[in-house]
Amino acid sequence: MKILRSLENLKSNLKTSTVVTLGNFDGIHLGHQALLERTKEISLEKGLPSCVVTYHPNPALVLGKDKDLGGITTQTDKENLIESYGIDWLVVVPFTLEFAQIEAETFLKEILIDQLGAKSILIGFNHCFGKGRRGDYELLQKYSSEYGYDLEKLDPVFLGATKLSSSYIRSLLREGKVEEAEECLGREFSVTGTVVQGHQRGRTIGFPTANVQALPELILPGVGVYAGRTEIEGKSYPSMINIGNNPTFGDQAVTLESHIFDFSDDIYGKKVNVIFTKKIREEIKFPGVDALISQLKKDETLSRKILQER
Repeated sequence: MKILRSLENLKSNLKTSTVVTLGNFDGIHLGHQALLERTKEISLEKGLPSCVVTYHPNPALVLGKDKDLGGITTQTDKENLIESYGIDWLVVVPFTLEFAQIEAETFLKEILIDQLGAKSILIGFNHCFGKGRRGDYELLQKYSSEYGYDLEKLDPVFLGATKLSSSYIRSLLREGKVEEAEECLGREFSVTGTVVQGHQRGRTIGFPTANVQALPELILPGVGVYAGRTEIEGKSYPSMINIGNNPTFGDQAVTLESHIFDFSDDIYGKKVNVIFTKKIREEIKFPGVDALISQLKKDETLSRKILQER
């Protein structure tokens, strides 16, 4: 997959007509996956390259609609996931306040038609583009004959009675419902970060942890203790993960810590990926260190059992 990170000279790079879909694609959940799969299908049917148009950073952040939005995937992971669906071209639009003022008709004509040569356009049921979010399925339908492109709108994907969306997945994660989020994503939720120096209390009580400084653009699951895994340099290790502020020790800042089972290597400064399998309990303030150690031993036993059953 070839990636273009500027709107300049798209036509000279592509040198062909395309099958285009567009969206934020935050999380690449099952709904996004259906859109990517259909885009590739039409691409093969028409013998034209598939092209995905997305935005970075998330428009909601730039427009100040949700300052605590929190991404479900990093930009790198999003791009890798899109590539895994066999997409030929990815256009990452640098989203700015200036770009947000482009009229939908201008975006359609100058970018989708003139630059990308769109012969087929696919759009998700709720995606809008252009100033005032006026660019929707109806607007695309209005100009389809004039510009000579086929148009298709994909219906929402439902899990039970719930319409799948990135915002719904974020709400699940904030509640610590990582298993439900996994159903929506088709994979376990994970957080990428760098191992940094912590208080090192864990090693004094027999439960050393990797203190992970998560990438700031990512959402963290709700406070609590989770069974999961920690990926380090391509290897995956069973782990017990804590998100919280260590109330027993009177801390305030929320931290992400992973106790990696049967592991003692020095990984300070290394990039890791923390994968969440199941929440096992809420964070608790214990009366003392002995009570904390007792509970951590129970947590480890339960976490190992959960991970062995996976």
